[in-house]
Amino acid sequence: MNIYDRKGQNRMYPYYYFRYPRPGQYPPTHGSWHYPANYQGSYHPVYFYRTFPGVDPEMFMSSAKKMEVLMRDASTLLVNMAESKKFSHELMSAAQQSKISEVEKMIKSTGISRVPSVSYTPDGLTLHFESEKEDNVKCCDLTLKLRWM
Repeated sequence: MNIYDRKGQNRMYPYYYFRYPRPGQYPPTHGSWHYPANYQGSYHPVYFYRTFPGVDPEMFMSSAKKMEVLMRDASTLLVNMAESKKFSHELMSAAQQSKISEVEKMIKSTGISRVPSVSYTPDGLTLHFESEKEDNVKCCDLTLKLRWM
């Protein structure tokens, strides 16, 4: 049974919504609503609109301020690593020998307020800075990965 009349229109439109193009026309492309300019099919895309809650920048601004502190600590630590060959050598040596307490003590000696969690592999060092939790919600964190091989 042909559901199209002579002009290619769907005869059962009010009762039956045919979502795909007529046979012989372009097939619908997956993930896109764009068709060639000469497309004459009866496909009508359905758009879904999501409503978003109102914007309140307070939490965002608070996270930015806390991240600023983390970035300052990370910057201080990186300056010490970049400018002191002795500090870098001792830090790498302690990390490769899995002396966690010594690595943390060296990092704390740089004068930073928040000591990161440290992990290391044979290739390098990973420093993970976290902000204080407010109402059991973690707002921001910073991870630095430094290679030595």
